[in-house]
Amino acid sequence: MAYQLKCVNTEGSDPDDCTEITTIGIPAQGGGTNTYTPERIHDRIKNGEVFYVKHNGSRTDVDAVTESDGTKYVRTAANDTKDDNLLKQDSC
Repeated sequence: MAYQLKCVNTEGSDPDDCTEITTIGIPAQGGGTNTYTPERIHDRIKNGEVFYVKHNGSRTDVDAVTESDGTKYVRTAANDTKDDNLLKQDSC
């Protein structure tokens, strides 16, 4: 099953990097939104779950990334835009 990420919260008001994401929202069964840390979504992706975002009608899958210092975060897979579609989601 694939899960659509609906919203993100970031440290800054105008983030330019996915490492600034603090929480990510997924629609909850029965309404509302469940929020998770980027690290939790990262681990779920590494365990085989699939997450994606929609922007301007296009679906883009989300990738799990681990920096050399061990920091875990997520970002969208490369597509035809220079900006990360995950950062274009509404705030939670």
